Amino acid sequence: MKKWGSTYRGGPGGKKAAAGSRGKVKRGLAVLLAGLILAAAACGTLPPMPAHFQAESYTLITYQDLMAPRGTKLQAGQKIKVPAYFWQYLDYDPAMVRYGLDLLKYPLKWYKLKWFATYGTPDLQGYYDLAALDRSQARAYQPRRLDHIMIYGELASLGPGLYLRVHRIEKIEED
Repeated sequence: MKKWGSTYRGGPGGKKAAAGSRGKVKRGLAVLLAGLILAAAACGTLPPMPAHFQAESYTLITYQDLMAPRGTKLQAGQKIKVPAYFWQYLDYDPAMVRYGLDLLKYPLKWYKLKWFATYGTPDLQGYYDLAALDRSQARAYQPRRLDHIMIYGELASLGPGLYLRVHRIEKIEED
């Protein structure tokens, strides 16, 4: 006789079905735990600042190369220097919108970055907002709007793209 609306699974497969669903839950929990462990292990630090600054070790690139680094074969880890016109320090994190998943990799250090925007020309052509430096450097370097500056830094990986991790800023003296 069958009972309608009952969850009882009579017959020889009833206990196996219940044991199988418990096994799936255990495997799911194991996968979740492994994922959390891998995510914690992926937490690292931001690229370190060089111990000694040597201007000769940085490759000069054009501002257009900076704006499209993949098209010009620039790679993460490459030290570059690029002339630009400073615009302002940003109140927002431009990387969060574009490359939010990479923020999980550096959760404890990411807030220490101060982002700023530059232009390629004094008539405001070529906006670039993926340059970042430490907050202590931001206090040390206080360029004014449209100051012509030379940015020394390292390209760093950020999701599918690159950002410029600034090592030093020098003002370019105009003649």
